[in-house]
Amino acid sequence: MAHEAATAAHGDTRQTLPVRLGVIDYLNCVPVYDWLLEQMTDGGTSGIETVAGTPAQMNQALLSGAIDVSNVSSVAFGEHADEWLLVPHLSVAAHGAVESVLLFSWHDDWRALDGGSIALTDHSATSVALVRLLSERRYGIQPRYVTQPPDLDAMLAEHDAALLIGDIALREGYLRRAIARRGQPHVFDLATEWQAWTGMPFCFSVWAARAERAEVIAASEVVRLLHDSRARGIADLDRLAREAAARLNLPIAVCARYLRLLDYDLGPSDLDGLRHFLEMAVLNFRWSDVRFIGE
Repeated sequence: MAHEAATAAHGDTRQTLPVRLGVIDYLNCVPVYDWLLEQMTDGGTSGIETVAGTPAQMNQALLSGAIDVSNVSSVAFGEHADEWLLVPHLSVAAHGAVESVLLFSWHDDWRALDGGSIALTDHSATSVALVRLLSERRYGIQPRYVTQPPDLDAMLAEHDAALLIGDIALREGYLRRAIARRGQPHVFDLATEWQAWTGMPFCFSVWAARAERAEVIAASEVVRLLHDSRARGIADLDRLAREAAARLNLPIAVCARYLRLLDYDLGPSDLDGLRHFLEMAVLNFRWSDVRFIGE
């Protein structure tokens, strides 16, 4: 009886509001979340709660059921495509340079990292997988990989290269400062590397939902609100850039250029790039497993 009661209680929780929305506060996600979060603050929405964290934390939270829908790393979606539903027309993708997913290296040739060590940020999953693919399949090398917190000075003090993502990568890429008394490292933009290799855009993250919560997610209209928020954010990039510049201590022009590099629509070419990446990066991934919420 206790087991049945617990199961029933769990079932009730799964079919009721609120919907728990994962929020990543990196600048690259702000155009999608800004208006929606403002509406929530002003009391213009109901039945939705937010949980904030890094991309890696949101991946784990969606997997554990701590949240219901979120921006997640593309590779995490590929690993759980049989459990999660893809939200249509929402992504963070780049059709060239991205400026916020960068490999800082003491070598100007990626191939020189063969046998060396690459420090990988512990905030990412997709970018880590992309570094491995570029190293092993594009350049044919075998570096050693070490995961650690995203501190460029500490990473490059002990390793040949360091992967950073998000706002810290955007800032370090702009500053191009001397590191660890060794001078200025070389910088590789991973989206540029991918497109030079494949000719495709790179989809860094998508929005995904837990399949068993599809009905309550639909009732909350959170997907429609995210789409509305994205449209309003894209129409207001100059304001978002000004606010981000003050927060990140970067020039407004840098933030504005960065936001205009990104594609938030998950269009046909983004889906092609996503499929190509996941088929290479995720063992036993099958595109036929991918289902969209609302289908």
